[in-house]
Parts: sequence; structure tokens; C-alpha cells
Amino acid sequence: MPKVLMTAFTPFSNYETNISQQLLELFENREIVEFEIETILLSVDEKGSSEVSEMLESGNKWDAIIHLGLSARRQKISLEKFGRNKSHFEEKDNSGRISNGVIIPGGDDLHETTASIHVLDEEFENEERIVWSEDAGGFVCNETIFRTLNTIRNLEISLESGRLIPAIFIHLPSSNYIDLETQFNLVTRALKVIANRPNLEVVGALIRDSEGRILSCRRPTGDFWGGWWEFPGGKVDSGENQNQALRREIMEELSIDVNPKIKLASISHDYEDRHIDLHIWDCGVHDPCSIKPLEHDEIRWLDISELDTVNWLPADVPLIKQWMLQGIPQS
Repeated sequence: MPKVLMTAFTPFSNYETNISQQLLELFENREIVEFEIETILLSVDEKGSSEVSEMLESGNKWDAIIHLGLSARRQKISLEKFGRNKSHFEEKDNSGRISNGVIIPGGDDLHETTASIHVLDEEFENEERIVWSEDAGGFVCNETIFRTLNTIRNLEISLESGRLIPAIFIHLPSSNYIDLETQFNLVTRALKVIANRPNLEVVGALIRDSEGRILSCRRPTGDFWGGWWEFPGGKVDSGENQNQALRREIMEELSIDVNPKIKLASISHDYEDRHIDLHIWDCGVHDPCSIKPLEHDEIRWLDISELDTVNWLPADVPLIKQWMLQGIPQS
């Protein structure tokens, strides 16, 4: 059972309550059977910002760390991508401290979250109430996640798999914008994909042109695995079968309607942050002129002698090698 540390903050400034504390209390009072959740209510001062990093330095270890905090100026839940080595207090913290300058002298300028951005992107791709943020602010929230990430990275505190312990800061809006129960449910979803490596069912399309060449698509720069090539397709959503998911994904990616005919291959592959079961379906012959790539930055039509001329995603490589030796399956 994964052991998760979840923290929140006491009220500060002129706020009588702190929604992060309210959410923490819900997690304390409700059982989530998949996890052992340890909770800590942090003080809004330097001691509070250092508490988790000092516990890590002392040998405490969790399978995931989720810091929660209030951002009254925001209307959506913000997943913080970075912690920055700089404070810029606009008001005093609860100890009366004002801090404007580096948090850890000589430290890195910033640290990226060690939670999987890709997995969180996939989990919340259709959820408008959760967004990524690249600025955790200049107050104690940023100070806390920077110290935590700095310790994890400098001490290379890892899971048994060798992956660094996933840690992230999640800023919460006032319940005037998103009610407390909804925020609890959304944070629970984030918790599940951060603390557990998800198992994803993925479908890919084998699409041919009239010359028998197959379509390969390149992920755009800036995307996770940007620059790598893949079969068009994607994740099977809840309530879909593989055919439905593939038709939806290909319409979204290539603006064509396909009719998956035969499943050609099933592949299981472990990535660092997730396990996938990939199913490749024969989607027949299509005119290249009808295809409009909407999510990839380049497409290529490859014959059997050209299959190894692009950098395929690791999950696809065994199948590509097999086809180069045995031939591309025919309809």
C-alpha cells in the first residue's frame, strides 16, 4: 500500500480559514483504501516550509508527497510545475517574517516537480477546473515545495524503481469558485495517479496508403516524448471500447473517420511513470490528401525498408523490428 504524505497550511494573513486545512481534514476522516495517508498541518512560516525537507533529511520516506495550499486569487486548481529559489513576500508570514531573496544560498534556481507531468496531463486532459502553473508565487507555498524538491533531488531520494519520489504543490482556489467536495474528488484523482503508476489501455492505428506504406506520426516539440514517432491513437477512456476510442482519437488527431477491422498486435510496456497495454488495429487504406495532422508536427508514410528511419516510441520498437523481419501484416 503506497504511503503518501499530504500537507496543508493553517490560516494566514486576514483569512479566517484555509481551504487546504479543510481538505486535509477530509482526507483524515475519509478512508481511501488504496493508500496509507499521513497528514501534517504546516505553520505559515519558515519552520513550516522546512518541516518536510528536514524530515526527508532525517530519513523519513514516502511514496509520494502532496503539498496543498490556498491561492485566493485563482479560480481553478493549479498544479505547480516548479519550485523557485526565490521569495518575494508581499506581506508578513505568521511569524512576522518578510523574506525577499534566495531561499537556499548557492542552490539551483528552480526545481521541476518530480510528479509525472505526462500522467497528470492524461488524467486531466478534459478537466477544465485543473490547470498547470509555472509560478507558485513568492510566499511560503513556493518556499515549501522548493525546499522539498531540493532535498529530494540533492539526496536522490528514490522509490524502489529508482524513480525520484514524486512531490508536487497543488494550489486550491476558494470554495466560492470550486466547492470543497469537488476539490476533494479532483485532488483524490491526482493523488491516485501520482502515488500509483497507472495502467493505461492504449490503442494505435495502422493506416496504409494505396502503395502499402504505413503512417507514422511525430509528437510535437514541447510535448512529452516530443520528437519521437508513434502510431496515431491514444488512451481508451472510461466507458469506451477499443474501437470507439480509436475512432475518436483518429478523428481528433487526423480529422478522418476510421473503421478498425482486425487487431494486429497487443504489446505491454513499462515506462518509468506508467504501464501501458498497447493494441494496434488495422484501419485500412486512406488517401494521404484526406489526412490533416492536428496534434502531431510531422507525419511520414513508410515502406518496410524505411520503418527504422524514424525514432519510434519504446513501446512500438519490438513490433517495428518484428515487421521488418516478417513483413507488415496485410488486411
